Amino acid sequence: MSRVWQFVEAAGLAPLARKSYLLVRAAPKGWRHRGQVGDVTAEFATTSLLEYQRVTTLFGEEDILAALLADLDGDEVVWDIGANVGIYACFIANKLTTGIVVGFEPEPVNEARLHANLEANAPSERWQTSSVALTDDDGPGRMASADDRAKGAEAGAGHHYLAPDGWLPVECRRGETAITEGVPAPTVLKIDVQGAEMKVLEGMGDALADVSLIYAELHTEKCPQRYGTTVEEVEQFLTDAGFTLTNLGTPAGSREGVYYVRAARSS
Repeated sequence: MSRVWQFVEAAGLAPLARKSYLLVRAAPKGWRHRGQVGDVTAEFATTSLLEYQRVTTLFGEEDILAALLADLDGDEVVWDIGANVGIYACFIANKLTTGIVVGFEPEPVNEARLHANLEANAPSERWQTSSVALTDDDGPGRMASADDRAKGAEAGAGHHYLAPDGWLPVECRRGETAITEGVPAPTVLKIDVQGAEMKVLEGMGDALADVSLIYAELHTEKCPQRYGTTVEEVEQFLTDAGFTLTNLGTPAGSREGVYYVRAARSS
C-alpha cells in the first residue's frame, strides 16, 4: 500500500477517494460497462468503485467464466450460489435460450444490484434471484464479512460468510428445501461461498443427483478456519457423488488460497 493511500485512509477520506475515482473512470461511459466473454456479452451499471472493479476486471476469473459458458447448451437450470452483483449470472442468462439462472445472494445491497443487473440484461423468464443463504440447515443465521466495506453497504463488497457472531441477519436454506419452496431444481451449480462449499453441497441432499456440472471456488484456508472442513474433503465428496474433477487453477492476479474445480458427471 502506498504512503499516499495510507494517509488517505488514516484521514478518513478513503470513501470519497473511491467515489472520485469511480466518477473519473465510469461517468464518461454513463456509469455502465459492457463486457464480453467468448461470444457472450453483458452490460452492468457501476454504482460503486468495488462494483466497477468487479465488472471491468472480473477479479481474474475470465477464463473460469468462459469455460462455464462454453459448457452450457442453453437449456440448463443454473444456480449461481454467491452471486454478488451478478457478473456470472448476467453472462449465463444471456447464454441461455430456454433455461434459467437463479442467483442466490443474501447481502441485501448486492442482491438489489444482482436483480437490477439481470433485469437490464435478460428477459424475466431467463432468471430469478433469491436472498437466502444456501447451507446445510434451514432457519435464521448471521453473516460476517472479511471486507469492512461490506458493513457500509457498498455494492460489490464481497467475502461474506456465515458465522454465529456475524453482523448481518439472514435466512438460511438447504438447497433441497429451496426446491420444495418453488425454486427450479438445478442441473448446473456455480459455487462461490467463501469456505462453506461442503455445507452447500451437503444441503443439496438428493437434488445433487440431478446436477450434471459444478464449477466451484475452493478455499484452502477458509474451509478449515471457518467451517472445520478441507478442500480435500470437498473434492472427495464430489468424487463419491459421481463427479470427475478437473483442477482449473487459480484466478489471475494476486489472490491466494483459492482455486477452481470443474466437476462433471460422465455423459
